[in-house]
This record gives sequence, C-alpha cells and structure tokens, in this order.
Amino acid sequence: MAVTRLIGTDGRLDLTIDGLTFYRSKSAALARGTQRIHQVEWPQILGAKVVRSRKGRPIVRITVRDSPPVSRQREDPCAMPVKRKSAEEAHEFVDLVNAEVNVRLRWLAASQPDDGDQAALG
Repeated sequence: MAVTRLIGTDGRLDLTIDGLTFYRSKSAALARGTQRIHQVEWPQILGAKVVRSRKGRPIVRITVRDSPPVSRQREDPCAMPVKRKSAEEAHEFVDLVNAEVNVRLRWLAASQPDDGDQAALG
C-alpha cells in the first residue's frame, strides 16, 4: 500500500487529491513562519527529495514554485524532519510525490498544443 501520510518529528505530512498538507505543532509552525495547517497545491509542487541534516537525520524537502530561498532547513516551511527509523517511509513518500508531479506534468504537456499541431491545422 502506498504511503500517503508521513509522520514527522514535529508534525505530519499528508498527500491528498489537492496537494500536500503540512500539519505542525504550534512551535514548529512559529519557527517556519506558517500556519499550523499549511496546504501546498499540486501546480505549485516541482518535486520532493530526502536530504540529511548535519546530524544525519532524514528530512523530506518539497520543492515549491516561487518559494523564497531559506538559509536553514529548520526555517523551511516545506520541509518535514522525520525519525531515522522512518527513513524508508520517507523515501517511499517522496517517490509517490515525484510520481504524482511527473504525471501532472505529462498531462499538462499533452493538453497544450505544440507548434507542429498548429501548422497542420492552419
């Protein structure tokens, strides 16, 4: 079964039909400058990856279109630290997010006519 919910050290991350929803503790939301419930819609998501902190802990990072750069991962509103024992689940979750992003990009590309199609019609 696909992992559609990832439990982090300071909240959780849900994969929904509309995008990704971050649920955070009050202190984690305050540190990142977001609301406790933070929604990122699919058109804004460019991809996901698992990175490691300086201490070697896994962190799921979501790349979001037009998001300002952050200097520290602790301040990134689209990052979710997970426990070391959940690293495998984090990789499965990232694979699922990236698969969904790729499918949506293919559908978007297929729905836009290319120049060759316009020349044939005109």
